[in-house]
Amino acid sequence: MGKRPFDIIVYGATGFTGKLVVEYLLEHYGLKNDLFNWAIAGRSLEKLEKLKTDLSKKYIEAKDIRIFVADSFDEDSIEKLSKSAKVIISTVGPYIKYGINLVSACAHNGTHYCDLTGEVPFIRESIDANDEIAKNNKSKIIHSCGFDSIPSDLGVLCLQSEAIKKYNSSLNQIKYYVKGTKGGFSGGTIASMIAISKYIKSKPDLSGLLGNPYALNSADYNGPSISSLRSVEWDKDLELWLAPFIMSGINTRIVRRSNELLDFKYGDQFKYSEVTSYPKGLKGYINSYLMLISLGLTKMLMSFRPTFWFLRKFYLPRPGEGPSKERRENGYFKVFLNGYVGKNQLSCTVTGDRDPGYSGTAIMLTESALSLILEKDKITQKFGVLTPASGIGKVLVNRLIKKGIVFDIS
Repeated sequence: MGKRPFDIIVYGATGFTGKLVVEYLLEHYGLKNDLFNWAIAGRSLEKLEKLKTDLSKKYIEAKDIRIFVADSFDEDSIEKLSKSAKVIISTVGPYIKYGINLVSACAHNGTHYCDLTGEVPFIRESIDANDEIAKNNKSKIIHSCGFDSIPSDLGVLCLQSEAIKKYNSSLNQIKYYVKGTKGGFSGGTIASMIAISKYIKSKPDLSGLLGNPYALNSADYNGPSISSLRSVEWDKDLELWLAPFIMSGINTRIVRRSNELLDFKYGDQFKYSEVTSYPKGLKGYINSYLMLISLGLTKMLMSFRPTFWFLRKFYLPRPGEGPSKERRENGYFKVFLNGYVGKNQLSCTVTGDRDPGYSGTAIMLTESALSLILEKDKITQKFGVLTPASGIGKVLVNRLIKKGIVFDIS
């Protein structure tokens, strides 16, 4: 990789999540520290300067943050950006629209890269275009380093590692239960959902991608048959009501790709699924159906142009907007992973005391990038288009625990 002026550059610093990443760096590490140096980047010099001015009211050293101006569609500026840091943190979505050139530049220039995408088509395209190039240039391209899909991917890794240690065998099946979350959506999340829909419609040959449980695995891998939950079910083992989980479509595919990249450490017939869960009783039953109805209604309203226009105009946040600071700080998440090997059972509870999609995600994304430069002798030496579990591993778990995101195995 050679000597570069910066260890980390945050690209998309003026966006909603980008600002949270910058604030997190200032709050927990400062601009000037003995461990690493960092800078910010974005499309608008004016917005970058304003961000520095606003942040300097609370963090005096923010006025000295270095700036890079780069546009996702300007290949020269993206090339310069990718050569200026050891790791690029990208919060610029929708990634299928704005991320392709940056990932390619990082792969070609041996630059590590982390993002928080939940876009299966983008990751598939990234794998096909950049995996071999990144391997040859010793670059780690690590997608989905936020709430999608850190708790899922690292939770499974922790659980399987414990099973192998304790029972000398991996768990043949793990289910991920969302026990509770509180936070909010941002306009960037909505924009990504729209971009995925448009992208798939523009490429009919990809029509089956979103329904393929192994969409991010090698084409020749034929895993066990599995489908996502589409209705309300009763889980007799844990005595919970279950409903579909909106982000299972990305998380499950990341976990299944991790298994392959880890040489099928979890077994070549490993099954993994994700659901939202509610306590037994009438209230839990009603809430599970309300979730099912809510997901179905949202999907239907977003499918028709007039109703979608109404949602965007009066209900959905715009790009760059998101939940208030108070709502983020009062947010939380709790997920429970449960698995079996024979009659033996193991579980892992992952909790965080911030909203999962934004403050929690900013922590996960930033610590993922820091793992690549501060823990480079401890992390796996795999390169290419990777996942958090295969590209960083349990080193990241240890860093997150110190920041209030806990992985508790029982």
